[in-house]
Amino acid sequence: MDELTREFLIESQEGLDRMERCLTQLESTPDDAGLLAEIFRAVHTIKGTTGFLGFKRLEKLAHAGENLLGQLRDGKLAATPEIITCQLQLLDVLRSILKLIEEQGEEGGGDCASTDETLITRLEELQNPEAVKATAHATARAGGAAKPKSSGSRRRKTASAASVAAPMDPIVELPVAAGPGPVAAEEKDISGTGAESHGTASKSAPPPDSMPSSSSAAESTLRVDVALLNRMMNLVGELVLTRNQVLQATASDARMTMLSRRLDMVTADLRESVMKARMQPVSNIFSKVPRMVRDISRDLGKRVRLEMEGQDTELDKSLLEAIKDPLTHAVRNSLDHGIEPPNVREKSGKDPEGTLKLRAAQEGSHVIVEISDDGSGISVERVRAKAIERDLITEERAAQMSERELLQLIFVPGFSTAQQITHVSGRGVGMDVVRTNVEKIGGKIEIDSRVGKGTTLRMRIPLTLAIVPALIVRSLGQSFALPQGALSELVHVPPGQADSAIEWIEDVPLYRLRGQLLPLVLLDRLLMPDRDHDAGSGSGGFIAILESDGRRYGLIVDELADPEEIVVKPLSPVLKDIGVFSGATVLGNADLALILDPGAIAGKAGVKLLNESDVAENRQAVEDAGSRREYLLVEVGGRRAAVPLGDVLRIEQLPVKRVEYIGHQPVLNFESQLMPLEDAGGLISSDVNPESQIIVVVCRESDRLVGIAVSHVLDVASGAEVFEAGTTRLAKGVTLLKERMTSVVYVAGVAAIPADVGELEEQQPAGEISA
Repeated sequence: MDELTREFLIESQEGLDRMERCLTQLESTPDDAGLLAEIFRAVHTIKGTTGFLGFKRLEKLAHAGENLLGQLRDGKLAATPEIITCQLQLLDVLRSILKLIEEQGEEGGGDCASTDETLITRLEELQNPEAVKATAHATARAGGAAKPKSSGSRRRKTASAASVAAPMDPIVELPVAAGPGPVAAEEKDISGTGAESHGTASKSAPPPDSMPSSSSAAESTLRVDVALLNRMMNLVGELVLTRNQVLQATASDARMTMLSRRLDMVTADLRESVMKARMQPVSNIFSKVPRMVRDISRDLGKRVRLEMEGQDTELDKSLLEAIKDPLTHAVRNSLDHGIEPPNVREKSGKDPEGTLKLRAAQEGSHVIVEISDDGSGISVERVRAKAIERDLITEERAAQMSERELLQLIFVPGFSTAQQITHVSGRGVGMDVVRTNVEKIGGKIEIDSRVGKGTTLRMRIPLTLAIVPALIVRSLGQSFALPQGALSELVHVPPGQADSAIEWIEDVPLYRLRGQLLPLVLLDRLLMPDRDHDAGSGSGGFIAILESDGRRYGLIVDELADPEEIVVKPLSPVLKDIGVFSGATVLGNADLALILDPGAIAGKAGVKLLNESDVAENRQAVEDAGSRREYLLVEVGGRRAAVPLGDVLRIEQLPVKRVEYIGHQPVLNFESQLMPLEDAGGLISSDVNPESQIIVVVCRESDRLVGIAVSHVLDVASGAEVFEAGTTRLAKGVTLLKERMTSVVYVAGVAAIPADVGELEEQQPAGEISA
């Protein structure tokens, strides 16, 4: 395929994507001149370019569609459902021809001539207003399956079309600096990059020479092959690994410190830029849904209102492609088995028009995609009976399972509760594939449903697969990486307190965290179950509190190391079979480490899903607390202090030599920004060994980060409101924690970095640090 044809296919596909979104939106706003103009331009561009390239079949069909669209644009015809349906049929044919050209190098047509002529004849008939009225009248008398509303505030809630066109798979568009130079109107039309505001109020389109120029949009983007971006991402991953090793290798060399920190910041910026280049809005896949909803609901005789939220949420392109099929299957299931027909909904007291909602939102290092409907829901009892009938579970096990656990059985291969099989869904194939596809990219999926209220399918997708922040933990003398996305907090269990802190019921360890029992998983026992272990955990250690797949538990590890940004590498099939690892990585000290999978660990250890009673219990505990607040209890210079837990972002352990100074203010280079450090206990004075470790509580104060150096982190405790007594720059007051009066740290009192200081001073050896 020559480059000119390839460029034509890409731009034509983009134009058809825009046309599809605009057509589905036009049905609810038939008088929108901006939408009509954009649809007309898409078809006009294809027609003009096909004539130049010699694709006669495409040109003939596009010409017939353009004539009808011209009548709509000029206000001579109204955008009726019949016209929109015919234009959608034309769109499908044009798209199939483009696919033929891409795969075979020709547009076909010999065996499709009669089909093309039938479509062209239909397009020509619809140009006659009388014929349109007669067709609409005949459809109304026949009692069409669906009668979409042409106006009304409720229909206007239908999701708006995305303003960013979905490119073909091997191409993404990147912004570049816009250059000067106008583009002629005719060139703009042929390139297919012209865009007109949807806010246009006129009934007819402006003449070509008066259309707004799109030169800035055309010159500010360029097409980059995804394979090249993948190569760049792999190279950045290797650079991150090298950066980690350089930072550790130069940590003891004061002369190399500034250079290694500069490398750190440049690597972080480069990584963010490449990742951002791969990010695309979820509107690229959401935009396909309105057409799907329209076609399926008409076919099933249902009335459905589509609502979409968070279309500007961005996700890595490879992950976006991976969730396209799961999203499609979930939508089809909701339309076929979820939302009831209008007469059934009316009998149950519901609005005859059902609601399907798509929502995307970023939460930390993940993107949550939800597909919810207000349909009939899923009967847990039917799921239970079906599972027993197929010997998936025993009756005794079924009686013990919570509703949430039973609903997860829907993802078992071949499982279906549909009472009848339709051409849309119901054969029991798909939901297991949905889960497999989502888990293949490191995501998680869960389902919630209430009979008569509706169903929500929730996919939790990582922002990117390549580089993730992780906490390095040690067990059995080996290092493991624990993704921070699942980590909620860390608890230190001193060796002398381990036997009293950890409770045992038979052979199951539990930890009482702020009044609630938390199941524990001992990583060493999980990895080596045949090894002889002590009955208790008298040696102490650290408990990583994890939340994954609707489970909350503590993972006991021996030691903690510094957090790192790790590059995820695939596992060999042998290690995959173990079932507790999601990948491998190379650490900054060049050691290999396996990446733990919190969800798989919970499943293998038998940690149960949280059911509704657990959630209600947690909520009730919060309500019972009333005005009480949570504090992080620490020790500073031999005295206890409390840091409001809501201000705490994370806890770091690092060497003193990483502390630098701006004037007399100690600072840390933390996540590529300077963070002021409060050292009220004198933990980094001049007589401190620069190799010794300090604990820094990282807090968020307004829009800045501040650090507080502490001797020990003792516990998390609940205390009453702060009593304003003895308030100073760093002490806001006192509160009663564990029956002792404790000073509350005033985070806002930590000194800010002087605004007139541009760079860090040269780091001095620890012995020369000024107090």
